[in-house]
Formats: sequence, structure tokens, C-alpha cells
Amino acid sequence: MNVARASWSLAAVLLALVVGWVVWPEPPPPPLPPLAVPPPEPPPGPDVLTLEIEIRPGTTFGALAMEHGLPLAAVLAAASPHFDLTKVRPDRVLEFVYQDGDAIPREIRYQPDEDHGLVLTRTGDVWTGRLDEVVYASVLGVKDFVVTRSLWADGVAAGIRPNDLVRVARIFEYELDFNTELAPGARIGLVAEILSAEGHTDRLGTIHAVRLINGSDTYEAVRFAPDGRAEEYHHPDGRGLKRPFLRSPLEFSKVTSGFDQRRFHPILKETRPHNGVDLGAPTGTAVRAVADAVVLVAGKNGGHGNYVELDHEGPYKTSYSHLSSVAVKKGQKVRQGDLVGRVGSTGLATGPHLHYQMWQNGKYVDPMSIALPNMSAVTDAERAQFVTEVKRWLPMLPDDPAE
Repeated sequence: MNVARASWSLAAVLLALVVGWVVWPEPPPPPLPPLAVPPPEPPPGPDVLTLEIEIRPGTTFGALAMEHGLPLAAVLAAASPHFDLTKVRPDRVLEFVYQDGDAIPREIRYQPDEDHGLVLTRTGDVWTGRLDEVVYASVLGVKDFVVTRSLWADGVAAGIRPNDLVRVARIFEYELDFNTELAPGARIGLVAEILSAEGHTDRLGTIHAVRLINGSDTYEAVRFAPDGRAEEYHHPDGRGLKRPFLRSPLEFSKVTSGFDQRRFHPILKETRPHNGVDLGAPTGTAVRAVADAVVLVAGKNGGHGNYVELDHEGPYKTSYSHLSSVAVKKGQKVRQGDLVGRVGSTGLATGPHLHYQMWQNGKYVDPMSIALPNMSAVTDAERAQFVTEVKRWLPMLPDDPAE
């Protein structure tokens, strides 16, 4: 009986193993990782408000400072190493930056020129300032345009800044007077480093070469600065463009009355010689010495009003009449381009203009048409280097600009 029961039990166990009745215990599953809890969001930062204020004619920074509760003395002191805020221009914008709870701005921004930004920052009651320079990327490029209205209007329309147009005019200012001799349809092309920055008008870096086609005359200039010397511009044959005399004492103006030996005087009502040229320009326009000289006369001179007369090296003298102010003294030495006075209407004048005279060997000559002496050319030792510059840059100029 026991043997039979034991046999039956063994058979049952074997059968259970075969059919899977007996299940061996499995190891417990690994614990689940803890749930990831996202970090709490940072509290929102304070709201920032930027107030743009257009500076209108007659508006002063002092008045704006009072209106917005600014401590004028502290703000001017912070700005003074970089820019005089009392000289803000009416064509620019002031930015006042506020944060939540600010009673007065905590930052002031102003762009004093096209290449710099003034930033004044308040920390508590302390103001500090800095002048940021616009960072430009440079690429070699070509600009060209046709003058149909004026050098300014057409040049700006072609993407050239006024300051760069002045640079172009100065390259050729010994060859022609841009006030009187630039003909409608004149064409200007140049190759230069074009400097670009987001939010800013392109500016010109180094101007390598320029071509001006003015009626039947073509003027070409190639930059030359050997061994790190100051840059000069030369004709492609090596002749220097710079001369001992500027063609005009004003950078930009218009001739209102030319050199005429039988001109009817508008005030004296009689025909008499007009031994110079009248250049119309606003009162206060800078008048330049056309060449190195010694001041012979500086002061009042009858119908000429405030008057300056210069004695230049060689047979030349020049004079400048009707000035609103005189900037030199008798006996003073001046260099070409130095300020000698400012345009006005003193003496016998019907309005603001400059009466400009020139003498050669004691005789009156027309300063707009007289042939003026040249400067020296590229030296023989530098000629090969200059020719390399000509061959590099001149072919890049458009043959017929703006076509």
C-alpha cells in the first residue's frame, strides 16, 4: 500500500513537470524609475519698454531730461567723455529704456553719427556711459551712378552715404569745381571696399579707383599709399591729382555771379568790373584757404565787409569777402584747407555768399578757369609699384558707369 502510494506520487510529480503544472518562481521585476518632474519655470522677467523720441528742431536734451525726470548733470557727465548731449541733432532719435517700476529710464541710447552708438546705463543712482562702434563686414565692390539732379541726390540714391560722396569729390577737387563744372549726365564709377552692417547704410572703406566722365572729359584716379604712407590719388600715368591750389574755397556751393569785366552791380546800380566770382552758400558755411599762405589782411574792408586776403607762394594772392566771421589774424600762416572764415553777407551784399578773388602777378584772374600748377608725379623708384596698382584696379571700373 505504501509502495503504491509512493509510486503514484512520483508519477504525479513527473506528469506535472511535463504539462507545466509546476511553475518555478521568477525574480521580481526591477523597480520603476521615479517620474521625471520638470523644473519649475523661472519667474517672468520685468517688462522692458523702449520709448523712441524724435528730436525736433528747437528741442534740447535738457528739456527732454526734465520732462522724463532725468538728473541732467549726472547724465551729461556720463556722456561727456564720448559725446556732448547738448549737441543732439534734430534729425536723430533718442531712446529711453524703462523696466517695470522705473520712474526714470535705466538706459539712454543715441546715435551721434552713422558709425557709433552712445549708451548710458543707470545702476541705482549712478550713470555710466560707453560709445559702441558699428562693426562692418567688408567686401570688394563697385558703385556707379549718373548725375541727373545733383551729386548728393543721385549718389545717395545709388547707396552712397553723403560723407563718402564728399570723399569722392575731394579726390577730384583739384581738377574741377563740383559746384560749377559738374555737368548734367556726368557719370561716376568707383571700386572700393564696401562695408555693410545690419540696419545701417553701406559705407565705403578704401576707395581704390574712381572714374568720372563729365561731358567730353574723363578723369581717372588710382589710390597709391606705398610703404604705409598717407594715401594719395594719381592719374593712371602717375601725375599727382593733388595740386598746390584747390579749385574752390567752398566744398559745395553754386556760382551766382561769374568773373566779368562789365557786370551791373545790384546795389550800386552801375556797370563795373566784377573781379572775382560769387559763390552762393548758407551763412556759416566754412571758407577754406585754397593753398598754403600767409594772411595779409583779416578784418573789415569797406564794401567787402569782413575780409581775408592771403599771400601764396609764387605769383598768387586770393581774397575772401562778405564773411560772417573771420577765423585768422594778420601775419598768421595757414595751410591748404584751413578755415579762414565763414560765409556771410557783410558789406555790400544782397544775401549770404562768398566773393572770391585771385591775383596772378598782381593782375585779377578768373579763379574758376585759370590753369593752376601741378604737384610732382610718382617717383621713378615707385613707378613699378604704382603701375601694379593701376593694372589691378583700373580694369575693375565700369567702362561707362551706370549703363
